[in-house]
Amino acid sequence: MGDPQQLLQNYINLPPGQCEAYIEPLAEEVRRLVRKSLIKKETGDLEDFEQDCLLGIWTRIDAIKRGAVEGTIENLEAFVRRAVHNRYCDAIRRKRPAWYNLKLELLDMFSGKLNVKGFAIWNPEGSSERLCGYDKWSSSNRSAAAKCKEICEDQRAFIRNMLQNRDPAEVPTVELACRILDCAGGPVPIDDLVSCIATLTDVRDPDPLSIDTQPEGDDDADSPVDWLVDREVDVEQQVIDAGWLDHVLEWFWKEFMLLAPKQRKAIILGLASEQVMAISSSVGLHSVAEALEMTPERLSKLVSRLPLPDIVTGEEIGIPARSVPSVRFKAWRRIQRRSKKSGVALMQE
Repeated sequence: MGDPQQLLQNYINLPPGQCEAYIEPLAEEVRRLVRKSLIKKETGDLEDFEQDCLLGIWTRIDAIKRGAVEGTIENLEAFVRRAVHNRYCDAIRRKRPAWYNLKLELLDMFSGKLNVKGFAIWNPEGSSERLCGYDKWSSSNRSAAAKCKEICEDQRAFIRNMLQNRDPAEVPTVELACRILDCAGGPVPIDDLVSCIATLTDVRDPDPLSIDTQPEGDDDADSPVDWLVDREVDVEQQVIDAGWLDHVLEWFWKEFMLLAPKQRKAIILGLASEQVMAISSSVGLHSVAEALEMTPERLSKLVSRLPLPDIVTGEEIGIPARSVPSVRFKAWRRIQRRSKKSGVALMQE
């Protein structure tokens, strides 16, 4: 069961009861492909980016399996690479708007949209990394990325030798790009060029709001959580519909493990199968099964049947069916209260 594409096809095409055995090996392959796609991407300040990618990819896979969306995935590796790239661009756009706007400007410039002649941008064969440079270099796959790093580390030398001591912020972007390329002596990855220019011109984005900045005793301290919990609507349904787990899965899992075993089962067995799949792909099927005090095989058999009716959940937990909603509600309410205290609601984007 090692071929990723075959694992995917088996999971999507086999009926419930036969596809569960492919969940964990497929999850491992998806995680491996996501990490492979992230090797050359700067994600240090993009919290939980890998988990966000995994959740998005699994949501799409499960939607295809359920017939909720049309289409197929002909090439899993290409699908994962494209999904990671799209989410990365979106994350950068939101996290580093100034850097992203500079990149858009350079992309337009190198692709000819700004009517600047002599530039080119291309993808080397077998690589997803785009190189940019002069037209005459467009047949080269050799990257001079190391030069961009040298320029950033010794800005004074570059400013003295290539800009004649002019302030980089006052040099037109086109000219500054040319000076960097001249210094590099070859094509460079577009992201490296953007970062180099941003460093030289001191392009900065505002620091993101920290979840630790909420002052104690603030009368408005509860207001940020309103997006998460509306007191007029069922708490559990809001958490599911709002995509809350996508943003705070790591925090959620820690809080989830503090619940009593019966509360954990009430929550998980009341979720939709795709959400439990997403959680399993993040923390591992064995971890979820252990938290529910059942074997991975038992959990796999239950996943396709989720959410379970209260009468079945009651049998699993060992309580009357009429008590299941109360147990589940109290568990969600505890998470609601904890979210207010932790400031986790400030993670809304």
